[in-house]
Amino acid sequence: MFSFLPLISYLLIALLLMNMFAKARPRIKEPMPGKKLKTLPMSLFSRFQLQRSSLLALLMGVVFGIATGWLPASTAGLVVALALLTILLPMQYTFTTRGVGLGAGIFYPWKEFSGFVAKQQSLALIHPSYFGGLTLNVKPADMASVLQYVERYVKKNSFGNLISVKESEK
Repeated sequence: MFSFLPLISYLLIALLLMNMFAKARPRIKEPMPGKKLKTLPMSLFSRFQLQRSSLLALLMGVVFGIATGWLPASTAGLVVALALLTILLPMQYTFTTRGVGLGAGIFYPWKEFSGFVAKQQSLALIHPSYFGGLTLNVKPADMASVLQYVERYVKKNSFGNLISVKESEK
């Protein structure tokens, strides 16, 4: 008798891989809104953070698939290799007059953020309704120019008061 569980599991694995790849290299690239101000490469750690939920789901599916016997080890190896290759694809932060883009497929308008917290190597953009907001890992050499844009475009809005904390102000 044919079981639908492996078929559904393969479909979910394929969808997770497509989701990861779409974040790194979307099929349809729409131009980022606004005038491009600065482009910075994303570190490996930043790309890992962006893909962590899909990667964790994939790895759990692979582990349980191998443990229960429906997923061959060769297929599991291929899935893990594709996921890791997706994380290794180069991506960048794009700062525009309208917001910040992660890679070529994710864009966050400045108006969604109510403040920011700048540390030596990270910039946390605070969003009142997103759990955790958005954290950008920026090299210390680029932090001053990035803060220039963030201070200009992240303004007090309807969500509440502007929060601006720099590590040097603590």
